[in-house]
Formats: sequence, C-alpha cells, structure tokens
Amino acid sequence: MGYHFKNCKICSFVGAKPKYKLRKAIVWVCPVCGFHYTDYLDPVQGFDSVIQPDALTPQQESYIENNLQFNSQRFQNHADLVQQYANLEGIRILDVGCGGGLFLFLSKQKGAEVLGLELNDARIKFAQSVYGLSVHKYPVEHDFWQRQFKGAFDVITLWDVIEHVNFPLQSLQAVTNLLRPGGLLFLDTPCRDAFYHRFGSLSYRLTFGRFPTFLNAMYANDLFGHKQIFSTREMKELLERLHFEILQFNKIHELSFPYNFYLKKLLLSDVLTEIVDPFAKVFFKIARIRNKMVVVGRKQMDSAGK
Repeated sequence: MGYHFKNCKICSFVGAKPKYKLRKAIVWVCPVCGFHYTDYLDPVQGFDSVIQPDALTPQQESYIENNLQFNSQRFQNHADLVQQYANLEGIRILDVGCGGGLFLFLSKQKGAEVLGLELNDARIKFAQSVYGLSVHKYPVEHDFWQRQFKGAFDVITLWDVIEHVNFPLQSLQAVTNLLRPGGLLFLDTPCRDAFYHRFGSLSYRLTFGRFPTFLNAMYANDLFGHKQIFSTREMKELLERLHFEILQFNKIHELSFPYNFYLKKLLLSDVLTEIVDPFAKVFFKIARIRNKMVVVGRKQMDSAGK
C-alpha cells in the first residue's frame, strides 16, 4: 500500500513516532493531534468478496453465541438507542461490521429494512442462517457500496467498529456518503481518555514498558484487531470535520465480551484467569468504569439542501 506510519492517519502530519512497544503491536502517536494507532494494516486491497459456504464451523458458531453475542442486553440497548431518534418502521438501516447480526435482527423485528456489512465469513453465514439477514462482504469504501447505495440509508451504525478499520477518516467519509441528508450515524468505541487506557499508559511508564497491563488488551496487530483508540476530543473533531451535528455524546460502562476473554489477554494463563475471574465480576459490578463512548450524529445538509 506504500503507507508509512509516521504519517498521522487523522491530521496527515508527517512526524508521528512509536510510543508503546506492546506484546502484539507498536503504537504510534502523532505529536500534533495526539492520535494513537498501531503499525499494522489489514490486507483489504483486492478483498475476496466470495463467502465460503463451510465457514460456519461448530467452533465458530459457539464463539459467536458465547462470546461475540454473549451480552444480549448490549444489542437490545443499541436497538433502543436507535429507536429514541428514529421511528424504525420502514427506515433503512446499514450496520457496518454487523457481526452475528443480532442488532439487525432486533431492528428488523421493529419494522426496519436492514442490511449488513461484514468481512468475516463465519459471522456472515451465522447472520444469514440464524436470523435470515442480507449481509454483504465488501469494505464500506468499496464501489459496491459507494456506487449503488449513495445517500440510500436513514441510519448507519458502527458498533465497536471504528477502532478496527485501517483508516478511520476515510471509512467515516465513506459512511457519510451512504447516509441521506439528515440521516443518523450511531457508533460506540473504546475511549482513550478513560481508566483502562490511562492506567495502561501509567503502568507502561512506571515499568519502562515491561508491564503495559490494559494496553496489551486494547491494541493488537491481528486481522481486524484494534488499530486505534480515540479520545473523546478526537472523535468529536472528526465528526464535526465530516459535517455531523452531534446529538448525543457520552461515556458508558460496557464490555463487549465476557470478563475471562479480557483476562486471558492480560494474564496469558487459563489457570490465573479462572482464579481471577470471579473477583473481576464482583469488582466491575461495583466499579462501573466508563470505558466506551457512544455517539449519535446527524448528517447536516449543504447549502443546496443535499
């Protein structure tokens, strides 16, 4: 792709430098805007849009049910949030990174016309076979979306997605193109100006990089892993740059996976995870640490009303 990580993904300043050397990533930081991102890009150029028919193995199905969609209340909260701002009856919703499809299924039950975008074959097959959803395997920047669906959607959602994409500014611009004037954008994502990242940064500095704690769970150079973590300021500025009116912006406590999923990443031991897991559950029930941001934005019309 010819991209060098010294070029900031957000402000394009040439002079970003590595700051954190983690277990599975090096995190670069822009000295101008402060954006944090890893030294890895997913190989999405020439992405194969063919969905493998045998991708949904019993192991993958178990992972989707017991990990990816274990917190069913989370998906209900997403559907309820959208319904606060839009009458779901008859509106067109695109869920970017729809996973196993539970949010779209709940929205469809409320009368919405739904479509999914997902790049993982097993999750696509699950959404199709379990929920009967229409899901396409093309990145949002692809001509498939940009030519056929320009201005076609009333609502576009990105639940735990923007931290995974190669270039968030370009991805959000592509999303904006697909929204009708006045259309609504909903997203949530981990927050850098919150306890986990701040504690990880502190532990990294105090131990000279030997114990990054939460940073090892927040960044990973895996396929479709976390490539960047936004601060609330950066997210607001990015959406305003793309001409969104921000209708809601707040921090929440929410974990996308079971506690032991994160503990295994931190502790690298099944035995230690089993010991610590019950204490972690009690702690997080008491300490509702607001680790994510939730944003609702409205695409503003231009002077021509478009």
